[in-house]
Amino acid sequence: MEIGVILATLLLLIVLYLIVRLTLGPLKVLTRFFVHCVIALLVLVGLNLVGLYAGFHLPVNPVSVVGVGVLGLPGLVLLAFLSYLLF
Repeated sequence: MEIGVILATLLLLIVLYLIVRLTLGPLKVLTRFFVHCVIALLVLVGLNLVGLYAGFHLPVNPVSVVGVGVLGLPGLVLLAFLSYLLF
């Protein structure tokens, strides 16, 4: 084989590696975001089921799910506090 073909193949492999690396990074972030939002949705629905017996209700809408999904437990406390103040 010629040295030019070998160098071109190595360059192509490096470029492919960089392309795959750059596209998988944002996918990891989006996947983590959606998993956190699904967990937040399940927690809010579970708390509302328990809240039927205790007499409280937290709103379940896209804004509250994303807020709790991004902020975690502090977001849940903030949502409960705002729900208590406003409703």
